[in-house]
Amino acid sequence: MIKGIKKSKKKLAVLLVIIIALFIGKIAFSGKTNKTTATSKSKVSIKTQKVQEATSGAKATFKASLEEVQSGDIANKVGGKVTQILFENGKTVTQGQALVKLDDTDVRNNVSSSEAQVSSAEAQLKATENQVTSSELSMQKMQTSYQSAQRDYDRKKALYDQGAISKSEFESAEDALKNAQSDLASAQNSIESAKLSIETQKANINSAQVNLNTQQNSLQNTTITAPISGVMDGKNVSVGQYVNIGTVLGKVKDTSSINAVIQVKDTDLAYIKVGGKAILKLDTENSKEYEGIIQNIDAVADSSARVFSCKIKIDNKNGELKSGVFGKVEIETGTTKKSMSLPTQALGGSEGNYYVFVNNKGVAKKCTVTTGEVSQDNVEIKSGIRAGDEVIITNVSTLLDGEAITVVSK
Repeated sequence: MIKGIKKSKKKLAVLLVIIIALFIGKIAFSGKTNKTTATSKSKVSIKTQKVQEATSGAKATFKASLEEVQSGDIANKVGGKVTQILFENGKTVTQGQALVKLDDTDVRNNVSSSEAQVSSAEAQLKATENQVTSSELSMQKMQTSYQSAQRDYDRKKALYDQGAISKSEFESAEDALKNAQSDLASAQNSIESAKLSIETQKANINSAQVNLNTQQNSLQNTTITAPISGVMDGKNVSVGQYVNIGTVLGKVKDTSSINAVIQVKDTDLAYIKVGGKAILKLDTENSKEYEGIIQNIDAVADSSARVFSCKIKIDNKNGELKSGVFGKVEIETGTTKKSMSLPTQALGGSEGNYYVFVNNKGVAKKCTVTTGEVSQDNVEIKSGIRAGDEVIITNVSTLLDGEAITVVSK
């Protein structure tokens, strides 16, 4: 029995030794695996670009608001009820294009009445002119009769003075001359009166024609047209509405060119000149640049802000620029500055918290940077790195500070 117990203890001891050996082996194998994993982790392949400092023309930046070069109100010159509206906001119109129509029934009646008045006055003038012509013909006959009576009187007076004819014969010739003279004077007065009537009737015709022209203009004004070519805005009218004279029914804006308006200090006037060039950018996301010409600078500064309003004219035939939008304007100062720039793809983070990674002897080093102007696909770096630094330009979004890297292209 004792021999059996010893044999069991021996087996237990062997089993224990085996368990311990397996446990130690597992630990050793696990450590070896972790070590192998840690040492076999691959480095991140990246591309880099060396930072270089460049000298360029210095630019001043100004906030700008965009506005149309010119605009015109759509207003009526006659009152009336709106019967048709021929425009909508945002619609492009041309100068003279019909936009609103008013009820023209009464005005057309007034035109017809005025035309009748003109026709009547012209007919009266024609009749009076015919009367004058007839009177002038009659006066010619009377002139002949008067001349004949005068000759007869002169002859009979001579005979009477010689006692060759009776007094009654002489007096008869004298009466005939007086009657012919009276008839001639009456005809002359009639002609003068008719001529004065002609002048009055001509004045009446002019007055009737002026009234007709006024009514015709009113008829024309019942169709309200665009004062300039441009884009419609501010629609303020509806069909059936009665509009009084001068009511603003909308606005047309000429946006074929756009003014970028900036405010400049007196110290800026040293390099901001009429006729000079300027560049407009809408925002940091839209890198497109719009070239403009400085159109005018106010002669007097704003009394409160002490700044001068400056307008920069920009071609906008494609309609990309909209009035009421804000942007920024860059104008060269005539001086130079040194700057560093990087591809925008090298930049990580968000506005106010941008960073880049620099190759620090095979390790990615995260550097906070301050950015400046954005141009095309490059961004100006004002601080955070130095000229000569090797900046990582790929895998920026997935890199970690201190991560091992391998440069595959510079």
